[in-house]
Parts: sequence; structure tokens; C-alpha cells
Amino acid sequence: MTNKIRNFMKDEVTALLPTLHAAYCAIGRFQKKRDARNEARLLEHLEAAGAALQQFKPLVQHRKQCYFDAVLSEGLSTSDRIIALDTAVGAMHIEFAVPRMYMHQESEELRRVLDACRIVKPEQVAQAPRPADGAAEILCRGIPASPGIAMGSVVFAETEQDYRSVPDGCILVARTATTDIIFGIERISGIVTDCGGRLCHAAIVARERSIPCVVGARDATRILRNGIAVWVDGTEGVVTLAR
Repeated sequence: MTNKIRNFMKDEVTALLPTLHAAYCAIGRFQKKRDARNEARLLEHLEAAGAALQQFKPLVQHRKQCYFDAVLSEGLSTSDRIIALDTAVGAMHIEFAVPRMYMHQESEELRRVLDACRIVKPEQVAQAPRPADGAAEILCRGIPASPGIAMGSVVFAETEQDYRSVPDGCILVARTATTDIIFGIERISGIVTDCGGRLCHAAIVARERSIPCVVGARDATRILRNGIAVWVDGTEGVVTLAR
């Protein structure tokens, strides 16, 4: 996912950087002097940056996409919109760094807006890109534990070190997901486990993070091979080969 941004959208990222730089300079000015003039200019830069970021939104993990919209949300405070910009830029993993002369915490209002964005609606799942009907080879089936679909390369994990080293956009496959999954959760696009039900740890974490998840697939760790590309359909409970 984020690899697509770095490797396949280099020109678009290069064009984006001046807009981000201007936005962060405006943030710095506003933090030094919080007057109406600096805030008005900052809001203009947030609008410009938010609009420029929209083209990258579909390429980041679903649970981060809501921050791209929050940058443009006029109903949020300026501080919350700055947090949203920081998180959106961070989700892209591009090489861009500016001095941070400010510190914010997410407000209750921002969390409310983000939680609303993270609810996966049936029509959103139906419109999501998925393999053509009848064309995909079903590799394994299990219990649909967290709705949505995701594509990525299979990575097996058992130990804490395994979870810490999972790559961006991977499909995590495990006999059962332990609490160590938290060390790699920000980089995982989909989850498949041999064991468990809708109330197992993997299922709960996946729903909290809006990550497509299939549990109770029984022999997923035997059938799936490390490095192959698969689709995980957490709505239907199937894992299919990506061609």
C-alpha cells in the first residue's frame, strides 16, 4: 500500500511536498502567535494540503483514511485538523520531516468524527475493489470476523519479533494472534488465523482497527505460503489468490 506511494507515485509525492512544507510553516507561525490572521492563513494551507492529499487516501490502510477527510473538516478545531494532517502524512511513510514546535492531543470531538468514519457500511464494502466473480481461486474459508477486503502479501507471525518486523500492507497469517500483534498492527492490512471465533483477540483488534479479518480458517498456515499475494474478504470469510 504505502510502497505504492513511494515507488509508483514519485512525481505526485514530489509535487505534494511544497504544499506540505507551506502548511507546516503556517502551523509554526500559528503556534508562535495565535492570532486571527495567522489562523486564517493556516486554515487556507490546511485546505490546500487536505485537497492535495486526497489522491493518496485510497492507498493507505482503511483505518487511516478518515484522517485525510478530517483535515478538510471545517467543524473541527484548528488543533484537531493539525493532528489529522500529521496522521495522514505519517500514514504515507514518505520522506518528509519538519520541526515540531507544538504538541496536541486528540479531542473528544475528533475521536467522535474519526469513529464515525471508521464504521464500514455495507455499501462501502460492496463498492470496494474485489476479485472478479468466479475468477478468483479460493484458498481457504473461515469465520468473517471484521468486514471489508484487503490485498497484500502473506507474512507469518508467531513471536513478538515477528510482529515487530512485519512489512507495510501485509496480510498477517497466524495459528492464533497473540497480544504481541499490537507491535505490528499499524502495518497490517488484513488478518487470517487458523483458530478463534468472532470474540477472539484477533477479531476484536481487527474490528477496533477496521482491518479485514478471517478467523477459524483451520489450515490457513498450511495452505498459504509466505510472500504470495492474496485477497482477504472479512465480510464473506474467504481468502482468495490475487493474480
